[in-house]
Amino acid sequence: MTSDTNNWIRRTAKACGWALLFVPLLASTLYFGERLGLPPLVSLLGALLPWLALARYSGLKQAAGLILGFSVVTAASYAWQAPSNERNWMPEFAQLARFEIQDQQLHASKLRDFDWQSADTFRERWRSETFDLSQLSGLDLIVVPFGDSERAAHVMLSFGFADGRKLALSVEARREVGEDYSLLGGAARQFELIYLFGSERDLLGLRVLHRGDRVYSFPLRVEQSFARELLLELCRAANDLHQRPQFYATLRQNCATTLLGHVNRMRDEPLSPFLDTLFPARIGQVLHRLGYLDTELDWPATQENSRIDDKIRSRPHFAPLAPNP
Repeated sequence: MTSDTNNWIRRTAKACGWALLFVPLLASTLYFGERLGLPPLVSLLGALLPWLALARYSGLKQAAGLILGFSVVTAASYAWQAPSNERNWMPEFAQLARFEIQDQQLHASKLRDFDWQSADTFRERWRSETFDLSQLSGLDLIVVPFGDSERAAHVMLSFGFADGRKLALSVEARREVGEDYSLLGGAARQFELIYLFGSERDLLGLRVLHRGDRVYSFPLRVEQSFARELLLELCRAANDLHQRPQFYATLRQNCATTLLGHVNRMRDEPLSPFLDTLFPARIGQVLHRLGYLDTELDWPATQENSRIDDKIRSRPHFAPLAPNP
């Protein structure tokens, strides 16, 4: 090789080394920035400026040592955090559902049934109900796309009973007063996990009537025994959170991956987490292709028939209650 070629290789390798060092530095500053409540742009500058200074005034080996040390501190901080149920929760996340099972009777307490007057105002109501598991009649997958996105969405389940009642479940990030949800916050262990059981009137009405979301309800083709065991599995998980709180995680423990994990523990052929939860807004189409939706229609017709936000707007029992005199 010529000297020019050798010099080019060395410069390229050095540039690649500096570029690789920026990745852990950025991850660390984003983590600490999220923990401190700083905007992502501030965290980005907090990584970029030291990186440029190191590149200007330090050698690659010295910079690697400093950034490695910072990364070790970040990893230790991440591992040191412990989830807790003792925080100043937002009212809508203040209670954890609890369940007791006696024969075929499922006794549920702390079910959320808020009367939402707007997206931010409500009358707080937590209810107790008893469900006859032998009357479990159906299971729906609820998909709520984010805005106009055809990829990102929130997913829920709704268990139907022969008497017309429904028990909805939304796995969410349990937020404290003053906290806003963010993808970075979920990755930085900023939120705990909550299995939020409640009424469709609350969980769906909030999203349709006050947030203007699209909502799809896909009936699943499952045996009653499977729906029953899945419900009990989810109830046990909700009970466990009272003694063993968990962190919400943007990728590993979110609304879709958490529910899929419970489903897969009951199946001989697990569904692929990558295929079925990378783009939750498409999960209905995936399940339709696999034959898990209770319909004989093609996908476009199924999607159209499963959209329920207009139906919710027309149903009187979803409307906010009149104020107390």
